Amino acid sequence: MAKEQFPGGVPAGSRMARIQAGLAGVLTDSGAMADEDLPPGAQQVLCDLMAILACGQGSLDLAMARLAARIRRTGALSGTGHATVAGLLREHGRSSSQAADITTVADHLDDYPAAVAAAEDGTLAFAQLALIMDACEKAVDGRPTDLYPDGADYRSRAEGIMVQAASSDVADRTLKRIGRQLPQRISPQEHERRQREAYTDRGARTTTDAFGFTLEAWGDAASEEIVRAALDSHLSPPGDGRTIEQRRFDALVQLCENRLVAEGLPVPEVPAGCDAHTALTGPRVDGAARRGANPPQVSLVVSLEALRGEEGAEPAVTDRARLLPPSSAQAFASDSLLRRITTDPVQGVVDVGRARRTFPARLRQALSATTATCQWEEGCTVPVRWCQGDHRTEWWEGGSTSVDNGQMLCGRHNREKHMRRMEARFRARTDPGEDGEGPLPRAA
Repeated sequence: MAKEQFPGGVPAGSRMARIQAGLAGVLTDSGAMADEDLPPGAQQVLCDLMAILACGQGSLDLAMARLAARIRRTGALSGTGHATVAGLLREHGRSSSQAADITTVADHLDDYPAAVAAAEDGTLAFAQLALIMDACEKAVDGRPTDLYPDGADYRSRAEGIMVQAASSDVADRTLKRIGRQLPQRISPQEHERRQREAYTDRGARTTTDAFGFTLEAWGDAASEEIVRAALDSHLSPPGDGRTIEQRRFDALVQLCENRLVAEGLPVPEVPAGCDAHTALTGPRVDGAARRGANPPQVSLVVSLEALRGEEGAEPAVTDRARLLPPSSAQAFASDSLLRRITTDPVQGVVDVGRARRTFPARLRQALSATTATCQWEEGCTVPVRWCQGDHRTEWWEGGSTSVDNGQMLCGRHNREKHMRRMEARFRARTDPGEDGEGPLPRAA
């Protein structure tokens, strides 16, 4: 039956005839092995055969990609009734996705030498090779041409990231996610620019009518993480009949109540018996209707290289798989508890430690005694009780957690400080004559 699937008209004794006979022999022998009786304890040979066939399938797909490239160069499809190589493959049993993978690889065999070499030695599966090429080409097409005018250089950077990820045995869905994140990983300067644009365009709008209101907000990714973390910490579990939208709304109201309570301000009351009273007095997290506000917890995985702003460092990743640029990671890390995770390319995670980088209560009190408001050098009226302890010389640059090296900054100006520092670093890389640090906020 397998032989009947091969095209006819093959000249006897030709190389094509030998290939056809070899494939027929593989199919016949593998089918016989799958059906034959095996002695006790010898079943492992079936798994070995599966591995051999799987590796052989990848090699065959790569061979077909090379053949597809040759067919295109020579115009061999002319007169065959097929407009594309993909159509020829589909007619002979390959699915649309398989045909697309083969043609993708055929289009870019010469553009990705490292990935093709990895596929040839079995480090990459053929499907991964096609995925890498597709993701990299999308990144090249969307690259910031003012920063990366050379598409070949950008492609090489993207290929290196993807091949390294695929070689570490990540799942295909993870490899796809990394492929979507290539612009942020390759160009932290562009990542910072887009983050700055979103931050500059931030805003919130409230519209009201006689019966209610609508709140709309927009901004940058780092601010979203703070808002989401704060809402999630007040989000009651499902099961009480409320929709997720209603639960988020109630969490927002509780968050505002907590702020009022923490500041000693009265919480507006609504008449008992109305729907608003029922919603506001409904279930709260841990059964607490009103509790003091804690800083929202944002989980972040970030390398020391990213905190130092080193070129080529991977961006920070939140527990929601959201990428943050270096300046946002620095702002979060400047007053946070960090968990140190040391990894090895072969062994994976080899050490997990914990290091306190926050200003302890006694140092915060000492810093707060010197000012009543945020110490942003351009002026800020945010009360010091709402501010964060900030290192003037960052701890990852050797700065100590001390009164002499500390100042109190509100969250907005803490993030602003790190965005300005990162912009100055990028300017210095473009023009080495500029000061790499740029204007930094000083303690008032």
